[in-house]
Amino acid sequence: MDLIKEINDKYLALEAEIDQKLEKVQAEELKLERQNEKLADTSIIAAPRVLSYEEALLRNTNTLKALEIAKARLRSRSTYSPVEKLLQKALQNYRKELESLQEVSDNPEDKETPEEDEDNLYDLVMQNVIEAKKQQTEL
Repeated sequence: MDLIKEINDKYLALEAEIDQKLEKVQAEELKLERQNEKLADTSIIAAPRVLSYEEALLRNTNTLKALEIAKARLRSRSTYSPVEKLLQKALQNYRKELESLQEVSDNPEDKETPEEDEDNLYDLVMQNVIEAKKQQTEL
């Protein structure tokens, strides 16, 4: 009988330990449920505030402005024009020619009138544009 009593005592102690752990788990579950209820209550209280008509109008106007600006930026970046490339080449050639003309004009022997310089520069730019168009059509 002592052996059976020892076994029963051992299992009673284990059962008591398990009951204590179960009570702790149930207490934690209740605590968690209360916290969830508090969070639900605070989320209901912290609902987004309703904007007045003027505030909503201002917000919508600012949003539309920002969208239009973004749209314009995307449009300008996405469009490619071969004319731009031609103009950039013409501008580079124009600058080179202008620098060379300035170097030549530093020599007092070859003084041309400003009107002749303008005519020469115009002819040079037009020639560059025509050459670029020919190159583009050959491609």
